[in-house]
Amino acid sequence: MSEFVKKNKRALFFPLLFSFMEIAFHIYYFGRVDIYVLFAVLFAFSFGFAVSALTGFFSRIANIIIAWIATLFVAIFCSLQMVYGHIFTRFIPLSSVAENAGDATEFWKQALHGIIDCIPGLIFVLIIPIVLLAIMIRKNYICSGTEEKKQSFIYQGICLGTGIVFYIIAVLVLPAAGKENFSAYDLYHNDFMLDLGIERLGVITGTRKDINNFLFGDSEEINIEDTTDLSSLVIEPVTTATPTPPVIPTEAPKDTDKNGQGEGVTATPVPTATPLPTPTPIDTSPNVLDIDFAALAETEKNSEIKAIHKYMADAQPTKKNEYTGMFKGYNLIYLVCEGFSPWAIDENVTPTLYKLTHEGFVFTNFYTPIWYTSTSDGEYVALQGLVPYSANSFKRSKNNALPMCFGWQFLKLGYTSRAYHAHTATYYGRNETHPNLGYEFKAKNAGLKITNVWPESDLEMIQNSLPDYIDDEHFHVYYMTVSGHMEYTFSGNTQASHNKDAVKDLPYSSNAKAYIACNKELDKALEYLIAELEAKGIADKTVIAFSADHYPYGLEKECIDELAGHEVEKEFELYKNCGVIWSASIKEPIIIDKPCSSLDLVPTLSNLFGLEYDSRLLMGSDILSDSPALVVFSDKSFITDYCMYNVNNGKVTMLKDVQLPDNYISNVMAVVKNKFNISKSILLNNYYKSIMPYIPGVVTERPHYPASE
Repeated sequence: MSEFVKKNKRALFFPLLFSFMEIAFHIYYFGRVDIYVLFAVLFAFSFGFAVSALTGFFSRIANIIIAWIATLFVAIFCSLQMVYGHIFTRFIPLSSVAENAGDATEFWKQALHGIIDCIPGLIFVLIIPIVLLAIMIRKNYICSGTEEKKQSFIYQGICLGTGIVFYIIAVLVLPAAGKENFSAYDLYHNDFMLDLGIERLGVITGTRKDINNFLFGDSEEINIEDTTDLSSLVIEPVTTATPTPPVIPTEAPKDTDKNGQGEGVTATPVPTATPLPTPTPIDTSPNVLDIDFAALAETEKNSEIKAIHKYMADAQPTKKNEYTGMFKGYNLIYLVCEGFSPWAIDENVTPTLYKLTHEGFVFTNFYTPIWYTSTSDGEYVALQGLVPYSANSFKRSKNNALPMCFGWQFLKLGYTSRAYHAHTATYYGRNETHPNLGYEFKAKNAGLKITNVWPESDLEMIQNSLPDYIDDEHFHVYYMTVSGHMEYTFSGNTQASHNKDAVKDLPYSSNAKAYIACNKELDKALEYLIAELEAKGIADKTVIAFSADHYPYGLEKECIDELAGHEVEKEFELYKNCGVIWSASIKEPIIIDKPCSSLDLVPTLSNLFGLEYDSRLLMGSDILSDSPALVVFSDKSFITDYCMYNVNNGKVTMLKDVQLPDNYISNVMAVVKNKFNISKSILLNNYYKSIMPYIPGVVTERPHYPASE
């Protein structure tokens, strides 16, 4: 082997080069050396030897072209994931690169800042590899043309065979890190996820798996054999026995005559209890539609839709409760707020945000996980009540039937239904996705007058859109805000600059103050909105509800810690946020401590408004029902009533003093996986279309309203 290497200098160049890039990426991005580096290196050697074989098989020019393509492929993907991960705290799927490249050019400043921040890492994964390749080609150490075919074929065969050997070794050693859920073994063979895949298999293998999924779809099947709900996993708390109260005698005292009188003793009369009024019974029937999923499964020919029918037949619905129909007949103004978080709230600077998050329903354990296409997926979760699949789920749904969404639901009740966004209509394809939700959609330069600055003003958006609907008898309005978008500097964020004076006395760094300042624009928008509702006399008949699309990932972690007043834990606390359901009709705060997330807002609001919906068709659950809590994250980590489970390290953090059964984590994980798989299949198979005939009063005609004066 040593003689082979001496005679053939190019044999080890590519294996060593790609291994160097994998090691550099892992150390720079994850900050550690662990067993996953070994897996990445073994796969890199396999790929490297394959490239060595290819770059000695053709003419010199063809070999050089192959060498550059292979090296740039690895270098560019390492660089892309490094920069994207630095900005968004997650990696970008190939599908998102392909579909959102044009949109991303609008945020070139943020991308440039990310590149600058990652320069030390980019030197090792991009610059050095390119320089080394150029030197090796110039010195004619690699990519020389073939002279003797027989010798060349032997050489290429040895390189290719060595690559296959390293590949087999890599696959065989994967169980060294375990075979449990989301281990390197599981990610490679079963349940691939890009974020964990790149971390545990390397950039080359993670990208290869992602490309395969992008081109051919992944092969993960819907599993409905495992637990489909959490009701059977409820753990009863240990209670202390309460002493039995003494029995009050009701018979007459001893030694009394037939008239109840004794010697010198007067019998104590037994008081007669005043009957309490009979309480109005609470309807606790399940929130379902009259759909026989089991019967549908029996006759369905499509195997994917048949599997969903079976899942729905077994799924546990949530029950109606004391809050069912509480807002029946009310208007609904629903917002997804760009980059909003509890750290934007200051009682004096953003008093309206403070008011809305401390009145009405107050959710003390609300989360907004970040998903694959950040803002678009944040909207997808909040508007459709489904878990996103890979990237661009919202775009993929643009032609699907979506009868459970609020736009169509409120149209069915005779409401007007509108949606607005202060940025461009085509960004993330909202001009196609939002009308498909049952809305008349307006955005900047598409029916809505908005000043051309970055980011645009939420106040201006509401001021210019409110005349469209304020005089309607009943209305539902959806807003996607934008003022809270990064970057969080006074020079790079117009709204932060406009509101700079409001935060000048706050004891924070410049970027932290800029973050609050741009959210001051959202605060002013909501203040204006509430004032107009009050002036119209309908504030107590209108609900304002919102959540964030994601936490402010564009704000440095040091600034987040600064605003929080402590070091924010990155696995779960970073995603803790505020969910708002507010109406002037609620006079006292209703405190809800149950863990919940933006995925739960569609079913919760559907129940509050008394809408006809089937809770089995949504992957979240009514927060106000007695259903067990479940918060799911993009990496399939989760929070329940009893614990938090981090799939990245297998750590269980208890929330209650109970003993979990041995199979608790695996059973909940089965529930979580099913929600991901069912959501994916609902999206890709346009599942709701198959049940449209069984949904009463469906409206399918999109609204169009005359322009306001």
